[in-house]
Amino acid sequence: MEREQDDNRWALSDITTAISWANERKQQSVAVALDPLGEYAQNIEQANDSAESYLATIKAIADSACAATLAVKLSALGLNFDRSVAESHLKGILAYAEQTKILIEIDIEGTPTVPAVCEIAQKYAGAGYRLVLALQAYLDRTPADLQQSLAAGLKIRLVKGAYCGDTDDFGEIQQRFMKLFKLLQASRQPFDVGTHDPVLLEKMTEFLGQQTRDLVCFGFLKGLADQSKLDITASGLKAAEYLPFGNNRRAYISRRQAYLKRLHKLGLSAAP
Repeated sequence: MEREQDDNRWALSDITTAISWANERKQQSVAVALDPLGEYAQNIEQANDSAESYLATIKAIADSACAATLAVKLSALGLNFDRSVAESHLKGILAYAEQTKILIEIDIEGTPTVPAVCEIAQKYAGAGYRLVLALQAYLDRTPADLQQSLAAGLKIRLVKGAYCGDTDDFGEIQQRFMKLFKLLQASRQPFDVGTHDPVLLEKMTEFLGQQTRDLVCFGFLKGLADQSKLDITASGLKAAEYLPFGNNRRAYISRRQAYLKRLHKLGLSAAP
């Protein structure tokens, strides 16, 4: 029972529970991105299963009118063994999402997959599909990816990075994050940020001017910064929550637990 409660802190068990949670957040003016957990498909069958999960989630969002977006991992669609398989599945997901008016967010993953993920996202944004692409501050290539992605018509979600990047220096990543944040703000295009770093949250909110307050949405994970989500919406800014669900939760939860352990070693804590 204790293990299940801890798992539920980070990710819920099924789509029904996730939709119910999303509707509760909607009442609190907190947007939600649903992620039917699955990654690193190793064969056609696993990629097909993930694609079906994504399509079923789009249907559930549309049927419930909970106004959630859908987060997609290309590794779950077969990117690691056949890029054409992943693109084929993504195209079907995007077509269905367009019919149901649901926004697709493409998650960025481990460093080896970043070039392909960026290329694919830019390709389909350029073809007219509405897409959000996450970019990681800890990668040297991100400033160039950001400019190219904006030019392709992508909406950006800026994150620090949860895998292995070009630097693991906490202060350096904070500096990179703020530089990228300022570039996004200067673009005058809507964008998202995802961080639980109280230092970055304070700097970003201080840096926002009246002309750019409506451009940014502050994103958080389920299980962290619950008070911050409500405080941000109460201040008139936008907040969102990343909500994973499904039976395959262990890899995702392990990354969240590792993040907290790292903060503890640094003598830091996430935003309340």
